[in-house]
Amino acid sequence: MLAEGSQKINEMLKQVQHDKNFGSLCKVLHDKLVSEAHRKFLVPYCLSNLVSSKKAAFTLAEVLITLGIIGVVAAMTIPTLIANYQKLMTIVGLKKTYSLFSQAYGRSVAENGDVETWAWNTLSNEGNDFAELYILPYLKGVKKIEKEPDYTWKTLEGDFDDSGSYENAKPQYVLPDGKLLAFNGYPFLNAPNPLNRPKTHLRINVDINGYKGPNRYGRDVFVFSIVPYPKSLKGQFVPGTYEQFTNGGFHFRLTREELTTSGSSTCKTDGTGRGYACANLIIMDGWQIKNDYPWK
Repeated sequence: MLAEGSQKINEMLKQVQHDKNFGSLCKVLHDKLVSEAHRKFLVPYCLSNLVSSKKAAFTLAEVLITLGIIGVVAAMTIPTLIANYQKLMTIVGLKKTYSLFSQAYGRSVAENGDVETWAWNTLSNEGNDFAELYILPYLKGVKKIEKEPDYTWKTLEGDFDDSGSYENAKPQYVLPDGKLLAFNGYPFLNAPNPLNRPKTHLRINVDINGYKGPNRYGRDVFVFSIVPYPKSLKGQFVPGTYEQFTNGGFHFRLTREELTTSGSSTCKTDGTGRGYACANLIIMDGWQIKNDYPWK
């Protein structure tokens, strides 16, 4: 009887082996068999076939092809992800800078009076003394760099920023979060041409990530200004500076098209763009860096 039962089990297991489903069918056979002797015969047989059965696996060629595809996709997407992250960090840093100086400016006005009454006749080309009187005391934790570092900023196009009065636009102060500051003064109150007098203002240069690269206007270096004149602009803390040529207007008065295609020191990619007005463009676009922004 045992031999007959074993023969039946053997026939059934051959079918199991053909179907390559030892686990489930062996369990069914085991559950249906009553005899302990049959079970002693069945269990080792099932186990031996389960262990010796082949499992599906990738070939070396398939693995290499898969890795190659992953590499191509990574090469296509990672630079975009990095650029998007850098743009996001730029916007975050720019917003923080704008808020920080706006608050400092407001506190200064509350203590020193209307900006039009400030001692603009003492403003020098460097602007440091003026900033130390009216702006820096209202920024917490700012420290002056006693020794000028071997460090310069570049224009939007990547050239050394050696344009006239911007020669000294190097960091002179550092904030607790690492932001670097430098100031330029535009003292036009006594200019022979009265049309130039309203251009008087204090320019604030901010490197939002400190000594880290790329150290370029429009990327991590941005410009803001405090404008006391004329009356329509009185007391404004604004992005950008004034346009040195053509109409000579302040950057924040320009249209988006003018910021990206014309004028000087704006936010365009030719040799006259420089990047001084790029903060204007980002703010004008709703604190976004759009696809046509000259991101390099």
